[in-house]
Amino acid sequence: MRPFGFYSSILQHKSNFNMLKMTKTKRMLIAILLGCVVMFTWGGLSHLLIFIGSGFTPLPNEDKVMETLRSSLPEKGLYFFPGKDFRHSTPGEEAAFEKKFRSGPVGILVYRPVGGSPISAGKLLTQLISNFISVWAAAFITSLIAASYWKRVGVVTLLGGLSCIAVSMIYWNWYEFPNSFFLAQVADMLIGFFLVGLIVARIVPLPKLPGDFVAHNQV
Repeated sequence: MRPFGFYSSILQHKSNFNMLKMTKTKRMLIAILLGCVVMFTWGGLSHLLIFIGSGFTPLPNEDKVMETLRSSLPEKGLYFFPGKDFRHSTPGEEAAFEKKFRSGPVGILVYRPVGGSPISAGKLLTQLISNFISVWAAAFITSLIAASYWKRVGVVTLLGGLSCIAVSMIYWNWYEFPNSFFLAQVADMLIGFFLVGLIVARIVPLPKLPGDFVAHNQV
């Protein structure tokens, strides 16, 4: 009877572990889905109401400029001026480029020759997928942090700041995106990840510490 009781105890512990794992997975999934909804909703409020138009300026003489673009740029793309072939330019072309760059004007242009809906289903779906991946990453990192609720919220918020430093600051520094655009991006990311952190840090369970693991296996 004793060997049977020993194996029964092992099976019971294994069953408890599987139940705990399943519960953790469910909580992770709930946190990710709720966080995704919150981030998507905040993004709508941020871009369509609170920070709408931040850093953007209407194009002067728009009709004339657009007519010139139609006749000069037939293909969709990211254009820059003054231009050069970055991979195969000669020393003479490099010197000419630098001279034009120093004298100006200088700029970049994201261009599409055909129109479309400003807010399409495809763009909304892409945004939702982006939010889901971002929240999943935040939830995963939170699941590894054994700290108080507000500290875990703070870590998630810092992830939003990290995204701005890694991406938006590059555009602001090298491509001279307006200060108002950059600051709006920072505020958007910090607030969005803070709201997500409030949910994720509350729902995602704390990680199992080594001491708890040892104690569990000694029972």
